[in-house]
Amino acid sequence: MKVYALVGESGTGKSHRAQQIAGMKKIECIIDDGLLIRNNRIVAGISAKREKSKIAAIRRAIFMDKSHAEEVRAKINEIQPRSVLILGTSERMIESIISALNLPPVDEVIRIEDVATPEEIEAAKHTRQAEGIHVIPVPIVKNSICLK
Repeated sequence: MKVYALVGESGTGKSHRAQQIAGMKKIECIIDDGLLIRNNRIVAGISAKREKSKIAAIRRAIFMDKSHAEEVRAKINEIQPRSVLILGTSERMIESIISALNLPPVDEVIRIEDVATPEEIEAAKHTRQAEGIHVIPVPIVKNSICLK
């Protein structure tokens, strides 16, 4: 399995860019904030974006809950994807996710600054801070799911 990592600060547009990157690189699955996404559908996991506290969200996103991690691991083993894109705020976070899900090491790190302009990153930060919108990279018709 080839493992890609998309790294950037919280609120910089990683989730928004994930589908585009996956399409360009023919990546089969995305792991984002506690979810396993395949073919534009959530196939396993629980979204960290629904947690009530920041600490609980971080714990969810890095699969600290053993049953949550096992559910996602089992689905990955069932699917046997050739490639996966893991989203995280740091390479350390990516390594924590890899460890929790027993995935191979990262083959390629993509930084949000490499795929989004400074203006796009600032716009994403503004949207997160001003409107509290969180994107999950799963389109509904033509849009992503947004959570407030």
